[in-house]
Amino acid sequence: MTQHQDQNIKSRPMTGPLEGIPLPDLERLPDYERGFWEGSHNRELRIQKCCGCNTFRHLPTPMCPSCHSLEYKWSKVSGRGVVYSFVVVRNPVHPAIREREQVPYNISLIELEEQEGLRVCSNVLNIAPEDIYVDMPVQVTFMPTIDEPNVVLPLFVPSDWSPTA
Repeated sequence: MTQHQDQNIKSRPMTGPLEGIPLPDLERLPDYERGFWEGSHNRELRIQKCCGCNTFRHLPTPMCPSCHSLEYKWSKVSGRGVVYSFVVVRNPVHPAIREREQVPYNISLIELEEQEGLRVCSNVLNIAPEDIYVDMPVQVTFMPTIDEPNVVLPLFVPSDWSPTA
């Protein structure tokens, strides 16, 4: 096969969570992270929201970086957003990914519609890595991991939703 032909062949899409990588220990989560993982287990994307200034924040933290309040609540969000940035990994460092030949895979930073700058790190499924693009509309979906079925991950799939609609 020539190099030109190789460029025209699409990589296979990710269809689920990566296997064999470290996962959160649900028994030992700090309180300020628990709502996120409980929400995912219930197929809800929950984001921490400051009770002082109403700012969403992710990753969850015990104190608001904007107003320094220690009070927060968990808010269910739509799960709609756009790809803010992404990378396609073709040469993995983690041995489980190499051994199970789980490449290529993407790591995508998704900006959620609820607030500018509200971003979660995840994967985009069901699309060839070469077809992912910045500002691509996506929607959350939830999948249990193979290694620990009690850990349910929020992942994203392409959607017809438009942030300008």
